[in-house]
Amino acid sequence: MPFQLVHPSIHHKKQFEEMMDEWETFGGRINPGAIRRYSTLQKNPVSYEKWLSWVEEDKKVQELFFFMDGEKILGAISIRLYKDIGLEGHSGYGIRPSERRKGYAVQMLSMALPIMKSYGIHPVIITCDKENIGSAKTILHNGGVLQGEEIDIETGETVQVYHIL
Repeated sequence: MPFQLVHPSIHHKKQFEEMMDEWETFGGRINPGAIRRYSTLQKNPVSYEKWLSWVEEDKKVQELFFFMDGEKILGAISIRLYKDIGLEGHSGYGIRPSERRKGYAVQMLSMALPIMKSYGIHPVIITCDKENIGSAKTILHNGGVLQGEEIDIETGETVQVYHIL
């Protein structure tokens, strides 16, 4: 079965929990933020059902998709629908640690770009930390053009801003 972008559903509970256990054990940043099992107010993981309700509530401002290979969740990508995008960019994405360096992020972003364009997002603005070479390569492979760099006032990190036409 070819790769697919699918909206999260109750059917994905076991796969999601396995992916998140792997990601949380690995450590580091979990991207997109919409897949985190906790919020800034709720530091402990919530049930999958509660998390699904958060995803449903967020649909007004962002769409979330799992990137699937058959029944396995390889990663996730969010599409932000609000106008004042700032340094977040129109999309956040991530591949589970055990599946990285296989070209999946490039494929996932390429599948999401037509969806973004169907929402009238043009140009697509994608950002990444300057130190995140893998994400920069993903953006460049999808036609991204570096527009500049800015300092994230919250983190102090240098963020690269790309446009994809």
